[in-house]
Formats: sequence, C-alpha cells, structure tokens
Amino acid sequence: MKSDKLFNATNSLIIGTSLFMIGILLIVGREWLYINVVNIFLIAILFLSLKKFFNYFIGKKKDKQINLTTSVLNLLFCFICSLFRNILISILPIIFGIYLLINAIIKLINASILWKNKANGRLVETITFLIYFTVSISIIFAPIKNLSIVLLIIGIYILLLGVNYIIDFISFIIPRKVKKKIKRNIRISLPAIIEAIIPFTVLSEINYLLDKENYDSNFSFEEKSIDVLPDLEIFVHTSNRGFNRMGHVDLYYNGQVISYGNYDDYSMRFFNMIGDGVLFTTDKDKYIPFCIEHSKKTLFVFGLKLTDRQKKNVDKAINNIFDNSYTWSSPYEEAKLKNKRVKKDDYSDYASRLYQVTKAKFYKVKSGKFKNYFVLGSNCCRLADNIVGKSGIDLLKMNGVITPGTYYEYLNREFQKKNSMVISRKIYNQKNVDKKKIQEIFKGFSK
Repeated sequence: MKSDKLFNATNSLIIGTSLFMIGILLIVGREWLYINVVNIFLIAILFLSLKKFFNYFIGKKKDKQINLTTSVLNLLFCFICSLFRNILISILPIIFGIYLLINAIIKLINASILWKNKANGRLVETITFLIYFTVSISIIFAPIKNLSIVLLIIGIYILLLGVNYIIDFISFIIPRKVKKKIKRNIRISLPAIIEAIIPFTVLSEINYLLDKENYDSNFSFEEKSIDVLPDLEIFVHTSNRGFNRMGHVDLYYNGQVISYGNYDDYSMRFFNMIGDGVLFTTDKDKYIPFCIEHSKKTLFVFGLKLTDRQKKNVDKAINNIFDNSYTWSSPYEEAKLKNKRVKKDDYSDYASRLYQVTKAKFYKVKSGKFKNYFVLGSNCCRLADNIVGKSGIDLLKMNGVITPGTYYEYLNREFQKKNSMVISRKIYNQKNVDKKKIQEIFKGFSK
C-alpha cells in the first residue's frame, strides 16, 4: 500500500508538472506554437511518405505494393493539407467550438427544466447558456480569427489541470492536520467526455486481470487504509452493456441505499434522457446482488469516515430531500393492490423488478431542481453531490457536467492519499458475489 501511494504521489507530480509546462507553452506560444506543430506534423507525414517510397525500391517484393500505396496516399494527404492549410489549422478551434455548443445545449435543456419547476439556479443556467452559445458560434464561424483565444483558453485549462495534479501530490505527503486546514472549493477535472468512460475502462482492466489466462493472484476485491467501518459509502456502477457503461452513483448511509434516477418508464422522454425524478431506498444486502445479476453491473464502493459535524450535515441534506418528496409505487405494486393475481412476468420495468426482489420504497420529488431528472443535469451524481459535496465535506464542488466517472476518478485518487477520509475501496461483481445469496433473493422471481 505504501509503495502504491508513493508511486501515485510521484505520478501526480510528473503529470502535474508536465501539464503545467504544456499550459505555459500554449499561453505564451499560442498561434506561433500551434502553426509550427501543424508544420512539424506535415513534415513528419512527408518524411514517412518518402521513406515508404524509398522502401518500394529496396524492400521485399511482397511489401512493395503496400509501401507504394501508403506512400502515394500520404503524399496526397500532405498535398491536400498544404493546399488547404487554413482548413487544417481550423480543425482544433472548430472542435472546441462544437464542444462549447454541446455544453450550451445541455445548459439550455437544464435551464428549461429549472424554469419549468421554478427551481433555484435557473437564471445562472440561462446566462451560462447564452455565454456558451455566443462564444461557440463565434468560434465555429470564424475559427482562424479566434484561434488565439481558443489556444489561450485551452492553455489556461491545461495549466489549471496541472496545478490540480500538483495539489494532489501535496495532499499525498502532508499530514492530515495540515490537510484539514486546506479546503479546495473548486476542482479542475478532466473533460466530461473522458471522465464518462472511466468506470467502463476500469471495468475492462479488472475483467482482463480476472481472466483465466491473465489472472493476477495479487488482485484484491477489497482494500482498507484503516480497519474501521465507514460511516458513508458511495457506489459507482458500471457495466459493459449499453448506457450502463456510463455508470450510476448511489449512496449507502444509516443502513439504507439511497438512489435517484428516472425510474418511472411512463415519464421518460427525449430519448429517455429526461423524466420524473424518482428516489428509492432499499436494503444493501439485496440491492448489490440485484445489480450484479439483473443489470449485469460491477460496483465500485468507496467508504468514507465522517466527523460528527459532517454526519449532521449529511442527515440534514437527506432529510431536506425526502421532506420534499411523496410516496410513489412501481407499476407492479399498483397492479398488485388492484389484483392479487397479477403475474410478476407481466411487469419487467426496472422499478417493478427492483421492488419484486428488494421491496424497495419509491418516492417522487415534489419541487425544485430534482423534480425532473436530466441525465446531463440533475442526475444521480448531482443528488449525491447535494448530500455529500455540499455538506461541509471537501469532496466534489464543481460546475458543469458531473458524471459517475468524475466521482470514481476523484474517490479513487483520494483513497490512494495518506490520511484521506476515503478509507476503503471494494469491488462487487459476478466473480466475488455470493451465488447462494443470488439464488435466494431471486427465488420465485423472473430475472
């Protein structure tokens, strides 16, 4: 464990320093640096083309045609890029502009939901949308003119990301007493599109390690930094099936799992991205096997040790959420109340199956920003952040899209630090789940 933490600390310092220097270079060099990088890229392609062309005359007979074809294609690519050099230079700012435009659309949808529900933050979301939209359109339609600004923004972002890694390095080595005095209110994270695939990437690595041919006997499903029970656990779900690759986040606190999502199928709209905000509470011992067997998920569970004050803040945040909700029944529950002979197989929606197996209790949010679920706005991570990140705990406090990958990346790094509040990390999947437990809870139920 100590060697791992030393490795991660060193790794954070190297990555942070490298990103910091790249950010400085982009801020200072900007257009001059970028254009020269493009020129070097074209020269490298040209060099490889000539090398392949040369190999056509001296290479083996079977490779001659391949070398000639590759050389001609590369030379043609260089010629086209040189002829339309401005188009090549425009690619980066256009991509950046499209990225901002996507963020603008997300902000617009989120703002519309907030205005509809008369929730706090609607004015901020609207202003943010207008800024994103204005900047994105100006960049997309005038990429060369705005190249310097784009490179400046990217340079500042990379620099701040580097600073973030350097701060992580400092967190690895300083005592906890000093760490408590240093509170970071803003965390610069990787782009959401990258963080979104982190859980699935980690799952792929774990499956590789547990594969019979590559099995690593040192692989551990559970690690602890101190031998005490956590006060709160954060579940990060992922799977290799469909949208489950993007993940999901739940909390486990005071003996119950707390989850938020779009669990009412009848309310789903806009490609199932928007719907009524539904909470449920259930038993952990039944819920984990259900996720593994029914949804074919892998769960990464991080345990947090809280102070008495933090527990009070978490209690208050949870009470506020449930005070603003009312009881809701799954379609199977409602049908069962009307007709006791209803068959379980007639109701295959997630809420009905979850109730059948775990007897989960469902609630719908009355008002506010969580009244409607939006996968890229008021999602499961936002609710978890509302309980954990805004309850006096130095966890996640950031704007923009928060994904399960954001949580995984942060919690995993915190666990690797010395004297962190994240004290445990567990993995639950089909390799280590109790098969008898699954058979027991699914007995008489359709999977």
